Amino acid sequence: MLVLLAYLILAAAYALNSPIYEPSDELRHVRYVRHLAVYRDLPVQTTEGPRAQSHHPPLYYALSALASGWAPVEKDVYDTPPANRYWGYRYWSISNDNKNQYLHGEDERFPFRDVALAVYLMRGLNILLGAGTVWLTHRAGRDIFPNHPGVAIAGAAIVAFNPQFIYLSAAVNNDIMAAFFGAAILWACTRLIQRGPSRCMDVGLGILYGLALLTKFHLLVLLAPIGLSYLLATWPTSRHADSPNWRASIKRMASGLLVVLGLAVLIAGWWFGRNYVLYGDLTGMNKVNELWAGRAAAEHLWTLPQSLPYLWSSLWGRFGYGQIPMPPVVYHTLLTFCAISLLGYANKAERRRPDGRLLLVIFPLTFVAVVSYYILIQPAGAMGRFLFPALPAFAMLVTRGFSRLLPQRLTEIASGAITIAMLALAVYALAAVLAPAYARPTPLDPAEIEAIPNRSAAAQFGETARLLGYRVSPTRAKPGETVDVTVYWQALAPTERDYAIFVHLLSEPGAIMVTQRDTYPGLGRYPTSAWEPGVVFADVYRLFVPEAAYAPDRAYVQVGLYQPDGPRLTTPDGRDAVRLETVEIDAHPGEIPNPINVNFGNRITLAGYRLDRRAAHPGEAITLTLYWQAQVNLQKDYRIFAHVLGINDQVWANTDSPPGVPSSQWHPGEIVQDVRPLQVGETTPPDFYDIEVGVYRFEDGHLRVIAADGRPLDKHVLLSKIRVLARERE
Repeated sequence: MLVLLAYLILAAAYALNSPIYEPSDELRHVRYVRHLAVYRDLPVQTTEGPRAQSHHPPLYYALSALASGWAPVEKDVYDTPPANRYWGYRYWSISNDNKNQYLHGEDERFPFRDVALAVYLMRGLNILLGAGTVWLTHRAGRDIFPNHPGVAIAGAAIVAFNPQFIYLSAAVNNDIMAAFFGAAILWACTRLIQRGPSRCMDVGLGILYGLALLTKFHLLVLLAPIGLSYLLATWPTSRHADSPNWRASIKRMASGLLVVLGLAVLIAGWWFGRNYVLYGDLTGMNKVNELWAGRAAAEHLWTLPQSLPYLWSSLWGRFGYGQIPMPPVVYHTLLTFCAISLLGYANKAERRRPDGRLLLVIFPLTFVAVVSYYILIQPAGAMGRFLFPALPAFAMLVTRGFSRLLPQRLTEIASGAITIAMLALAVYALAAVLAPAYARPTPLDPAEIEAIPNRSAAAQFGETARLLGYRVSPTRAKPGETVDVTVYWQALAPTERDYAIFVHLLSEPGAIMVTQRDTYPGLGRYPTSAWEPGVVFADVYRLFVPEAAYAPDRAYVQVGLYQPDGPRLTTPDGRDAVRLETVEIDAHPGEIPNPINVNFGNRITLAGYRLDRRAAHPGEAITLTLYWQAQVNLQKDYRIFAHVLGINDQVWANTDSPPGVPSSQWHPGEIVQDVRPLQVGETTPPDFYDIEVGVYRFEDGHLRVIAADGRPLDKHVLLSKIRVLARERE
């Protein structure tokens, strides 16, 4: 089957382009497997020390331990790899900027050894389970739609070429085994409905259900489609019913379900008993909620609609921990296709007798209900992978619905088009999204090295790195815009400890920080401990000029290397940073200075602000002028605070009072000036400080800042930084 072959090739490619431990929770899944392999017992959920995914049933981990246990591993079972402290920078953006959670070295490259070998063996097992899921999806589709073989192929292709399914098949987790049992039980239930109940079928379903319960406990809900299948197979009007008598039908259905449940208890009952002994409940969810910030469902109903976009996107492809998304148009296109396909069932009726097609509805509905509840009780519940057991059924539902919209002669062509489109999506996601997110910078060739601009800024930092040149573009920007700083580095030698790079945009007067970037080289993908001497590469650091940046202003870029929590590297002439280009920060046009238009609670807008100066000595005052605009008739008087904040949010200057014109007298749309002197404390140490501003009433608290998409944010907004100078000697 070409779909299956293409899946295997893609899964191998996804595995090789995904560094170990980067997929969601892979590190904790690996710890579970290695705990079984080394200690020969099950891990226990605990708050102490590094964690494994100890709340999961053991079937997947036991098989993975058998597959990988022979590989010699020197590292500790609960070893923690070096973390990328800048991971998650602008996690929502589509880029290759610090998408890796860990720092990766040569010990992970082919030929694999030590823990890397063990991880890839575990991944290999998951790839095979994914292949089994694809095959079972096809078999179920052939049985449900025997007259439409193209539907079965296209449905299998939606599973096989779903980028998220491939990605997790190429990682260590139990979600693919859950999908495998979802597909297996879908096929078994289909055959039960079509062929009628038998003791052999009862036993087979009981074994499958028991093994499913030893995979993920939320597969408990597979009892719903199993029960529906027995109901349809023993229905008095079913062609398989022993008699048209209701009593006989109920007896046969109950008999079959008792066998299924009895075998499931024999196979998996011990696991639920262990949970009860250790944690006081059968599922162990009480302990899970304790460890993973569980919450009361009834109090968080509002989270469900907010979580649906992420749930949908992570069903199709959000790599890493979700911080590597595909472009939004991909998710919108898939949603449109699925919605149109489901309209096919309103087009015409196929047959009235209840049959296996009902399973294609009950599977998705059941798991959507379960995941919806999990979203309510867990902040990280909106994971599309939790829907994988229903993915085979959903794929068949969609493909058949789409084919029903078309003339009969075009259905096979449409199935082929779906298959090709899904294959193209899987290749695109690998080549354009996943691989670039983790790939090391490409070394420059001699011609590119020769063309490096601004070589006059060349400098060497210790015995580690040499800055060969740079490019800054653009050299003029407004608040809210970006400046790209390209730095050309030459690696001199690998280091024992990883050095980070800082890129600062500093205001000319007072060297006040406008914005900054801190990252390991290669935007996290090429740490100095993995450097190859002589390699020349380019790093592009994108600086985001804050919306609240003071303008007009003149700033300059400086670059250097440092040990996190340690000293900077210096050049031979003693500098700990190299100054690059000057950047002009232009003001936005308009009468209001520094327009920022911050929405406080959909009631008041902070339209802009002005400072009479941005540097002061202890005991001096900085005058802050705020420009407010009412969005509605307020009818209430609000208070406004402005703080000068230092380390750990310590307040070094404070003003907290109603505005000069009470807010109840403001007219919607009118600009109101509010002048506030910020008296710097006499004991304020020399440093750079933030200014924060907020709005509140004693009676009902703070007005929260509202994002453009309507999300509530913080209770304050940060304005420009200021500098407190050292006290002048008398």
